[in-house]
Amino acid sequence: MKRFLKYLVSMILGLLGFASCELIGFGLCMYGSPHGDFKALGTVTDEEGQPIEGIRVAVTKHDHYENSESVIYDQNDWYHHDTLYTDSKGEYLLQQNVFSAPQEVTIVFEDIDGEKNGGEFESAQTIRKVERTKDGDGEWYNGAYEVETNVTLKKK
Repeated sequence: MKRFLKYLVSMILGLLGFASCELIGFGLCMYGSPHGDFKALGTVTDEEGQPIEGIRVAVTKHDHYENSESVIYDQNDWYHHDTLYTDSKGEYLLQQNVFSAPQEVTIVFEDIDGEKNGGEFESAQTIRKVERTKDGDGEWYNGAYEVETNVTLKKK
């Protein structure tokens, strides 16, 4: 009898566990949060096509969310800034796991080291659309997104 009660209690507890939402019509219970992969990459060169090392690259992601009645704060505009620098090949790469991928980014290129690495260069800025490179799984994974921007900087 004691064995039967243990079996019955474990069955009841199992029904109240992770699968219980599915049994009562709420769908499968999942834990975590939506996420996706975001990548910004490219190359910075001078007018002769030579790579420029040490250029500061600032990637600004702008997310716009619509407010709903349940939101008690203004969530319309969120700006996320990520700064990186070009390597000896003039390349930069930003890879992140993000909650939601932006639809577009602003990328600013600035020469901050003066005469080092080939001379002084003018700053440049571009706004680029982000492209989806991989579909999500229909659950928590939203997919992969990428923006590639190659730029040629002019000497001052």
